[in-house]
Amino acid sequence: MTLHAIRIGAAVLLAGTLWGADVDKSGFENSALPVFRAKCIVCHSGAAPQGSLDLRTAQSALKGGKSGPAIQPGAPARSLLLERVVSKSMPPGPEKLSETEIAAIRGWIERTPPMATAAITEADVFPIFQMRCVVCHGKRKQEGGLDLRTRAAALKGGQSGPAIVPGNPAESLALKRILAGQMPPPKLLFEYFVRPPSSPEVDTLRRWIETGAAPAPPEPAAAKEYKPITEKDRSWWSFQPPKRPAVPEVRARGQVRNPIDQFLLARLEEKSLRYNPEASRLVLLRRVSLDLTGLPPTPEEVIAYERDTRPDAYERLVDRLLESPRYGERWAQFWLNAAGYADSEGIIDEDRIRHNAWRYRDYVIRAFNADKPYDRFLVEQIAGDELADYKHKKEADAETVEKLTATGFLRLVPDGTYSPANGSIPERMNVIADEIEVLSSTVMGLTVGCARCHDHKYDPIRQRDYYQMSAILQSAYDPYDWVKPTERNLDVAPVEEKQAVARWNEPIEAALKKKEEALAAKAKPLREQILKDRIQALPEAVRADLLQTAATAEKERTALQKYLAEKFEDILKITAEDLAKKFPETVAETGRARKEIAELRAKLKAKPDIRALYEMGGEPSPVFLLRRGDANSLGELMRPDTPAVLRAGLKPYQPAAPFPDTTGRRLGLAKWLTQPDHPLTARVMVNRLWMHHFGRGIVASPSNFGRTGVAPSHPALLDWLATEFVRNGWSLKKMHRLMVTSTAYRQSSAIDTAAQSADPDNTLLWRMPLRRMDAEQLHDSILLAAGRLDPTPFGEPVAVDSKPGGEILAKGSRSGWRRSIYVLQRRTTPMTMLEVFDLPPMSPNCIERSNSTVSTQALQMMNSEMIRERARFLAGRLMDEFPLQREKQIEQLYLRTLARRPTAHETAKALSDIDKLIPYWTDHLQSEQSAGPRQETARWSSLASFCHAMLSSAEFAFID
Repeated sequence: MTLHAIRIGAAVLLAGTLWGADVDKSGFENSALPVFRAKCIVCHSGAAPQGSLDLRTAQSALKGGKSGPAIQPGAPARSLLLERVVSKSMPPGPEKLSETEIAAIRGWIERTPPMATAAITEADVFPIFQMRCVVCHGKRKQEGGLDLRTRAAALKGGQSGPAIVPGNPAESLALKRILAGQMPPPKLLFEYFVRPPSSPEVDTLRRWIETGAAPAPPEPAAAKEYKPITEKDRSWWSFQPPKRPAVPEVRARGQVRNPIDQFLLARLEEKSLRYNPEASRLVLLRRVSLDLTGLPPTPEEVIAYERDTRPDAYERLVDRLLESPRYGERWAQFWLNAAGYADSEGIIDEDRIRHNAWRYRDYVIRAFNADKPYDRFLVEQIAGDELADYKHKKEADAETVEKLTATGFLRLVPDGTYSPANGSIPERMNVIADEIEVLSSTVMGLTVGCARCHDHKYDPIRQRDYYQMSAILQSAYDPYDWVKPTERNLDVAPVEEKQAVARWNEPIEAALKKKEEALAAKAKPLREQILKDRIQALPEAVRADLLQTAATAEKERTALQKYLAEKFEDILKITAEDLAKKFPETVAETGRARKEIAELRAKLKAKPDIRALYEMGGEPSPVFLLRRGDANSLGELMRPDTPAVLRAGLKPYQPAAPFPDTTGRRLGLAKWLTQPDHPLTARVMVNRLWMHHFGRGIVASPSNFGRTGVAPSHPALLDWLATEFVRNGWSLKKMHRLMVTSTAYRQSSAIDTAAQSADPDNTLLWRMPLRRMDAEQLHDSILLAAGRLDPTPFGEPVAVDSKPGGEILAKGSRSGWRRSIYVLQRRTTPMTMLEVFDLPPMSPNCIERSNSTVSTQALQMMNSEMIRERARFLAGRLMDEFPLQREKQIEQLYLRTLARRPTAHETAKALSDIDKLIPYWTDHLQSEQSAGPRQETARWSSLASFCHAMLSSAEFAFID
């Protein structure tokens, strides 16, 4: 039993003795109880009532449930139960309480005598200090020598004496300063994003001091588990460790290339079905190239593959594609979506750029290309800072930088807490909640976010499980000791990179300093004049002190000068607007100087730091269960742990601190998740690989393996793949190779009427699904086909530009345009083409994309200036490379766009269509052009129009 439960229980027992017959006086049995019986106790009664709230008696209703007391005697407006029925959120379902029934409950609450109050202890007051005070009087900072993290420290006090005097609120400095509005200091409310204590909190603090400032009662030796996890809960398939099944025997042995085929064929043969015939060689070439690299094959690759007649030509092709650097760029994109990657903070309209997030993107690409074992990949991302003793190294080596960069995985969700309007503790809790959502959906395939406010309604994940997981992260994400996201960076980078940035910035910084000093020197006498005018009415002694205070640097001021600076802040503060108003003749010159300074600042390169998640150091702030998910309603204290339903059969979660100044909480989580027999980790990842290759996961709800998710279509195959994944050293490339070399993957997408009738959704995979390219594939394939793809890897993201018509495009260079993964992923300005073709918004992440078919997609392909430019360039290349060889131009166009040669009919039709366009372009060209150049330009424009049509065609956009 928790301390909170003990206090509630004591209050209820005491209330029971004081109420006695008063319960009847309230009229409970004649007013509220009939309503509860009719509408409520079907859920709120029995041995395990919903939310632990039992409404069968006045005493049990008064006791409340896990969300706290259900009623406040005599105060309907503050009663949670009444709030829920008035708002119609309770009872669930269509049948709500009538106004008469609500009035009966309200009347009962009004007539209910107040309860005797349980003793207030440190356990009640500590959360108030934690929420409102410890930012200045806590772990990293102890203003005035005062620490308010414990009762003992508060009694000891600071430089001004004891903060708390038991039994004497009037002499307790902490309470006096709060009541006077001095604490938290109004000036610091803006800087530290805290809120003053509420009236109920101040009242609680006063009553605690009045009654002797009692310490917290000791925790019971053995806390009683509420809503225990049962064997039935653990029996759900995804909560059981995967067991390697026997590979089934099948009749169609000729269609078997690896065990995947046997598992699939076994199900197909149950319905007298079999695989489709194998797709043609060039269809397979294009399919697997787009799948593994996100790019179609080049004409040279098509010709080389046609000539390769070796029996294992396809397998060799797969191996080559997996070793291509383009593989990592393709498959990193899926992981970045799952992690919620973006190059900006979001939340606020400013959408501030994260100047160093791209380092994490590059880490992921390199990890995929190097085939970093998936278990190691996870450990580095969850706890890379706990693998590297970077705090005690003078210079970080490449391995340390890599591990710290990997922790960017948990730094990617929208985060506007750098702003005072969005930096309070509830907003910080939202950031932590989003990171839990990313971690759980990406790695565990569970919707644990439902348990933030209450026990999960469908899965055996309790609210306490959620906050125990939250406690694991809060040694790094401490909401009570918060570091703004714009400042939460590690000054760690390779020496050569630091030196390169320093060399670049040094002359710019010198010029900046010179210009700023010149500007300040010109403004100094003007500021002094304004200040002298403002203080004329003050006594002479005060005037002298204020002038001296203004002339003294803030860090060098005496105690008296600090007092004067605060007291006369409005007088001493002289803004640029004040200068402009007083001395308008200086405005033009000052404006030019400021513009020059801004231009210089824009040339500075950002410091090469790392956007990492790292241990804050010291003892982490305590983590509380939040009643109803409300950051201002703290419940019982939580210890770091993993969901109870997943603990059976696994080594228990154990923090694994490798260094003295770390907690090891996240490293313990990473090790717990990567146990070979973990029920979820391997299953979730192989299912996502399958989804990206075959269009739908074996579990069709890839982020939800719980009871509301879709059951696996081939459970034995899923478990075989999961165990094979682990047996192969968690190698992603080996799993790719296994999947794309199967007969299932190599079959055609043709429709078989009989098979479609037996399995209309193709759940059993009797054909390969026909799929449209996703946004990045389409964008990058157009660049490659047009010869405009710049293959430069890694580095800072490419900026985007907004065109007059509103289209957002990536900026190019002489080398062309880079792949979409390298384009700035700004939340407020996504590239138009990617957004139109279902680029997912990162809020906080995306595991499975939607796939829409809307008119704006066709309009984008038709009218985008970017696609028109690519088509014109492609036409120009064809004419330059194959002058006067019109049939060769058409052949090359087909090879570059569709990875095949045109038929004779297609060639003739293409030439005819181009010829029909020539008169149109001739008429629309400038009349001053001579006949020869105008005719040549018309031919180029006609060919460009045909190239545009090919790039916009369904055959180009779809993967057969």
